[in-house]
Amino acid sequence: MRKKIVFTSLALGSTVAISVSLPAKAANLDLSQYDYTQLKNISARPLQSDNQLLLTGDPSQNQGFTAFFNLDFSAPDVGHIEISKNAPGNIAPYYTTGKHASPELPPSGATRSASLTDILGFANFSTFLNSNNLSLDKIGISYGQKTDRDLTETWNLGTDLLGQNWFASPDSTVEERIYSAKPEDVEIFLIYEDTKFIDFGYSDFYNVLEYGSTTAIEDDFDAIFSDPFSASQEDDLSPLLSGLASSFLRDVENAGGGIQAVYEEGQVQDPIFSVGNGYGVVSFPFPVSLRAVPLEAEKVPEPSSILGLALLYVWTVTSYRGKAWPS
Repeated sequence: MRKKIVFTSLALGSTVAISVSLPAKAANLDLSQYDYTQLKNISARPLQSDNQLLLTGDPSQNQGFTAFFNLDFSAPDVGHIEISKNAPGNIAPYYTTGKHASPELPPSGATRSASLTDILGFANFSTFLNSNNLSLDKIGISYGQKTDRDLTETWNLGTDLLGQNWFASPDSTVEERIYSAKPEDVEIFLIYEDTKFIDFGYSDFYNVLEYGSTTAIEDDFDAIFSDPFSASQEDDLSPLLSGLASSFLRDVENAGGGIQAVYEEGQVQDPIFSVGNGYGVVSFPFPVSLRAVPLEAEKVPEPSSILGLALLYVWTVTSYRGKAWPS
């Protein structure tokens, strides 16, 4: 069951005890079984790829990602309450960031969100690793606000406006969330031990929650994915890491020049809750697939675009009724 955690919130100068139902993750998430035609607002989709880096990180290993929200419940960045059919009424955390950039206190000291566990395809990258006896688990990924930015400048729900930043209805079991940031304020990167060697371009993060046919968590789906983003090599790398970066980029280029991050599965467990810098912080595992895909992936047209095309078609047919079509 989803756990309720009681904590104190500093609101209007007073300390108030509040019970909040925090999110837990669905077990054995299989995106291939999810019907993405249910999405009405997010046009991006997880893409299939023969070239994938599979990474995982767990809070017990000082990895994973965090979601956090203001403990002042009158603040604009507290996050909304879930309203979808069969939803438990959790807070939708307003911010998300990698473990290394979490606001928790004391600081976690983490350097990454997940470590590489397996490789599918990526022929050049795999060959370079094997030829140089480099261990997979020394490679990791993380994301979040840059080190010289405020923690509130990480990916967030913007104005947290229903119909703009998130989409849900009591008549639907689906909630769609769009987490965004200013591209110059955030980063996504690959790290070898403690050195960044690949910098990725920007994307919004899309969070899809399917609450299933019952209120039980066992039939829930939870997906997080990005648009395809670009990849580039960090400057001033050692010859070894420069070669590692180059081999990775060759594989990405051969697959179409893009990388898509897809969160595929989670665990049923009580969330790890902490407090730091005035925020409630929830720590989650981070199993993520980095998929080499075409950079300009075709998207499903937005609902407004589909409507516009339909109206244009009707107008065109009506206009030419009784007339000869142009040749």
